[in-house]
Amino acid sequence: MTSRFLFAAPLFALLAPFVTAQNDTVTLTNGTVITDVKVESYDMRYLRHSKGGSAKENVNSDQVAKVELGKFKEEFARGVNDPGVLVTMAKEKVAEKDLVMAQFAYLRAAEMFFEADKAGEAMSALDDLAKAIPEAGVLLDAFRVRCDYWMSQGAKGMANAQALAKKFAQDATAKGWASAALEGQYMEVLTSKKAPKEFQTALRGVIATLGGNPVLSSRANVELANSLREGKAFGEAAKLYETVAEETKDVNARAGAVLGLGKVAFEQAGEDKEAYKKALLLFLRVRLESKDAWPGLQADALYHAVLAADKWRGPEFNLIMARCRNQLLSQYGNSEWAERARSGR
Repeated sequence: MTSRFLFAAPLFALLAPFVTAQNDTVTLTNGTVITDVKVESYDMRYLRHSKGGSAKENVNSDQVAKVELGKFKEEFARGVNDPGVLVTMAKEKVAEKDLVMAQFAYLRAAEMFFEADKAGEAMSALDDLAKAIPEAGVLLDAFRVRCDYWMSQGAKGMANAQALAKKFAQDATAKGWASAALEGQYMEVLTSKKAPKEFQTALRGVIATLGGNPVLSSRANVELANSLREGKAFGEAAKLYETVAEETKDVNARAGAVLGLGKVAFEQAGEDKEAYKKALLLFLRVRLESKDAWPGLQADALYHAVLAADKWRGPEFNLIMARCRNQLLSQYGNSEWAERARSGR
C-alpha cells in the first residue's frame, strides 16, 4: 500500500548500517541531529539517550522527528524481509525488556504487512504493539499508519479514519499526551467531510495551535494549500506552498509543497508550453531532491511529470515520459497513480 497523504508515514528510519555499539541517531523537529548515541528509552513523553560515559539526557518526544537505530538490521536480520518473523522477534524483545528495539520492530512489521496488502496482519501487529508497550514512543507513528490505511480506502475508510482520529485525540488528552492529542485533532479535521470553506476554517484553527510543532504545522499548511488550489485560489495556495518549501525542515512537507507548486503551474498552463515545462521541472524536483519523502508523494509527482511532459512536448519529452512512467509502475505499482497511468487517465 502506498501513502496518499501528508501525515501517515512513520518519522524514523530502521535500517541504518551497523557501525558501533552506540550509533543511534536522533533528528529533532528543528533540524538538530544527535549522532553516535544510544537510545535508552522512548515513550510518548520522552526519548532518553546517552553517549559514551556521559549522563543520560531527555528529549521531549514531540520534538523527535526521526530515530535511526543503528543495530536494528543486525538485531533483526532474520526478520528484515519477513514481517511475520519480525513480529515474533519483537515479542522476544519485549520478554527481554528491550522495549526500544521491540516497538520499532512491531511498527516496521506493520509497515511491511501494509506494503504487501495484508491489512489484517498489519492491524494485528499494531494491536500487539499497543498491548505490549502501552506508552511506546512510536504509538503516534502507529496511529498515522492506521489512518493512512483507512484514508486510502475511499469513503468508507475515511469514516473509519475519522473515528480512529477522534478516539486517539480523546485517549491522548486523557493520558496527558498534549502533542499527540493535537495531531489527533488535526487528523479528525483532515478526515472530515466538511465543505471546502468550512474545512479550511477548521484547518486554520488547528494550525493556530501547532506553533510548537513545526513539522505538523508545515504539513497542515500544505493540506490547506491543497484545498485552496482545488478551489482555484491559485495565488493564495502558491504563497503557502512557497513559504513551506523555503522554511520547513521536514522532507515530506517540502516535497508536498514543491508538488503543489507544480500542480499550480500545470493547472493554470492552458496552452502555455513553457508553463508545462515549469510544472515538469517542479515534479521532477520532488523525485530528485526528496527521495526520502513518502511514497505517495513520489508516485503523485511521477504521474504528473508524465502528464506535464506530454503537454510540453519539448526535446526528448518521450524519453522523459517513458522513464517517469516506468519508475511509477515498477516502484509504486499498487498506488492510485499507477492505476491511473495504466487506465490512461
